[in-house]
Amino acid sequence: MATTLSSGRHLAFPFHIGTDGRTAAPPHDDAHVREEVLQLLLTSPAERLFLPEFGGGVRRLVFEPASETLRGVVKARITDALTRWLGHRLTVELVEVAWNDAGATLEVTVKYVPAGGADARILRFQRTST
Repeated sequence: MATTLSSGRHLAFPFHIGTDGRTAAPPHDDAHVREEVLQLLLTSPAERLFLPEFGGGVRRLVFEPASETLRGVVKARITDALTRWLGHRLTVELVEVAWNDAGATLEVTVKYVPAGGADARILRFQRTST
């Protein structure tokens, strides 16, 4: 069961220094959750030394041959990663994965409800192999 988000300060993703010289932070909880989803999905498993199971591994998928079976496996992997690592931050409502072989493009759509929120958010991102 999801709970409300904390009101503490979080680091922005990708990490950078703000205009005031301090570490940048997301402007609000919705942005923070969105950045966490992107960070999770774009991190490859074994990329983090002290948390080797963390990650959705979406970046590597653009090089895989497209098929309905692979699409199902990818959806399951993304759903599992979101539920496991961010289940306390959001509730996943939809995960769609689409390939465009001609453009060598992978498109992922994630619909989720942030913890404590009533409205769903939709996050879409594309990755090309070039």
